[in-house]
Amino acid sequence: MTEGTFLGTCGHCAELLANVPLSVLLVTLVATLAGLSVLFYITLYTVAPVPRKPFPEEKKYRTLLKNGSITEPLDLPCWQDALDAQKRPGRVLDHTSMEEADLFMSLVVPAYNEEDRLAGMLEEAVDYLEKVYGTVTNSANGAETVTAENAVRQRKQANGHTNGSATHRPVHDNKGWEIIIVSDGSKDKTEEIAFTFARDHQLSMHPKGYAGPWTPGTHEGVRIPPGTIRVVCLTENRGKGGAVTHGMRHVRGQYVVFADADGASKFEDLGKLVAACQETEDAKGRAVAVGSRAHMVGSEAVVKVCSNISFLYTRD
Repeated sequence: MTEGTFLGTCGHCAELLANVPLSVLLVTLVATLAGLSVLFYITLYTVAPVPRKPFPEEKKYRTLLKNGSITEPLDLPCWQDALDAQKRPGRVLDHTSMEEADLFMSLVVPAYNEEDRLAGMLEEAVDYLEKVYGTVTNSANGAETVTAENAVRQRKQANGHTNGSATHRPVHDNKGWEIIIVSDGSKDKTEEIAFTFARDHQLSMHPKGYAGPWTPGTHEGVRIPPGTIRVVCLTENRGKGGAVTHGMRHVRGQYVVFADADGASKFEDLGKLVAACQETEDAKGRAVAVGSRAHMVGSEAVVKVCSNISFLYTRD
């Protein structure tokens, strides 16, 4: 095709388009864009990965008994399964029917091959959690342990009344905590480190302290109640998002927070997230708080510790 022929063809096409009514051009353009949008959505829906359902063994946990021995795999509670069981065609789910929280704060820790950093992170976590939300109290006859199995926290509802059972041992507001370590298909000694840490802090009168990213100096650790650290093992690696989601579906706390196993989060800031949730929660007690260190870019804390986001929500 010569240059003259090509220009003539283009001119003829332009003449034909000029004769087409503007309304027809607009309709054609809109239809084309709509078709491309539908095609893009179908393609994205087809190639998007579908999260696999958890294996039966992944819905169990292990923890330590009072004597320090590791339990057999026990069934995890799951508020998500309880809601799914209510699903009926045409039925609106009643989220207020969720079972009451057994304790105040749940910490989910996704961990993949974190044997070198887990102990330091746990040291800072239990030091804060036990001091702020701890259920170990000193009595005249020694240490008395009040665990989630024999106590229900009295929580205020929107109407100002408290709920809970008078037949249970009373505990103060904002008490009770747990750590759920989700070992995301780890190949190292992550789980062994978790149990060793829990055993020492549970049985020893003077637990060994581990240096963490925010507390480089070692110090004596705090004692923790039996069963406060639970270990969940995922058979196949699901990634950080999958591990966090899995852990959050099996918590017992009124408030739930996740933190990386590398200790990037400063646990002293957890109280700020709780306060933010309490300030913004609706009449049913639902709220989400997200904290970041974006405002600290360039500071020594961000230079030493990798960027991380803390996420807290109340499950009511």
